[in-house]
Amino acid sequence: MARKTFNIDELIDIVNGICKDSAADRKEVRQGAMNVLEKVLMDAGRYSGFNYLIEVADGEPGCRYDQHGILPYPERFENTDRTRVFYYK
Repeated sequence: MARKTFNIDELIDIVNGICKDSAADRKEVRQGAMNVLEKVLMDAGRYSGFNYLIEVADGEPGCRYDQHGILPYPERFENTDRTRVFYYK
């Protein structure tokens, strides 16, 4: 059987797009994509972490900041969907 490969950087871009641009009611899809990507990254020794998005496409809140910078830890995640992330390459 022939070995098939896929570019991990391309997979990161795909999952980052899903996490940013998918509809608010697609949380399970985002979580599934995140799980697959994290497994691939860990197995390949390529995991470099992630960060929460500040803005997402549908107006849903990301990690919250005020005009002076980041809010205190508990406040920055109030009303935040934790599947709204981006992964580092």
